[in-house]
Amino acid sequence: MPHEAAVDPRRQLAYVCITYEDGFYNHYENASHFLEVLSLDEFRHLRSIDLSPHWGPHGIALSPDLGTALITCESGGGELIAVDLGTETVVGSVSVGAHGPHWMALTPDGVKAYTANKEDPFVTVVDVASMTVTGRIDTPYGTEGIAASPDGSRVFVASQQSPHLYVVDVVSDRVEATIDVAEGPGAVTVTPDGRQVLFTTFNFPVWEDDPELGQGFFQTLDAKSLELGPRIAVGRFPLNVAASADSTTAYVSNYKDNTVSIIDLHALEVSTTMPVREGPHGIVHVETPVAHSPSARIVASDASN
Repeated sequence: MPHEAAVDPRRQLAYVCITYEDGFYNHYENASHFLEVLSLDEFRHLRSIDLSPHWGPHGIALSPDLGTALITCESGGGELIAVDLGTETVVGSVSVGAHGPHWMALTPDGVKAYTANKEDPFVTVVDVASMTVTGRIDTPYGTEGIAASPDGSRVFVASQQSPHLYVVDVVSDRVEATIDVAEGPGAVTVTPDGRQVLFTTFNFPVWEDDPELGQGFFQTLDAKSLELGPRIAVGRFPLNVAASADSTTAYVSNYKDNTVSIIDLHALEVSTTMPVREGPHGIVHVETPVAHSPSARIVASDASN
């Protein structure tokens, strides 16, 4: 059961968190403790990094120098770990004080990490150099998706069980604005040009073994004016969202429909719905070297066997 993916474009490697061996959040028998390494040049599995004794890896971000992976884990009552990608060993960890750390955001300078905590009323702030918790940001209903702006000034956070997006000031580590949205938001990212926040709506009330899933939605937020764009229908359970490097296209992984919605960010409409294999989850946009064709690829982790 893979969760999130991160890409090292310099070495053309992808790192994929395997969160569980079966089931899903709070509904599984066996957690995983592996980070998988894939070659993007050959698009094949290279090796597994054993994160033990840490388990349940979820969110992942690579440091600016691409030397370290920071990963949220369910082990230890909820923690953030650091993996040296040269030696492929865990070199640091810190408890985030939350049972369900999920996605995470890293500031572009690599100084601060923020963990979204599904079941606790705060976002945890971690100083990466010392791997210590330096603060908590009040978010009363738990948090889901989280993303830092490319200029490092803000972090955008999705409320887990209320229809709100939080805008966090990175200097003060406080919520500077709360955006009312139609329904509880899910995944969040920011376009590389910093102009738009992109987020999805899962559209189901509670986690259960077989939740009833309605129409999923995608929406934009102007990062400067904080004005919302129109809601755009995508597939059921749109678990993640990524943006192209030129900030013109969004990609949404629809977990229950086994599709990826490709969205034109100028026209604000779905241009293509692409079928994929079972249960697409984590998704990243990969810029391919000039010698390769096509010029860009989409990598999505999925739950297929």
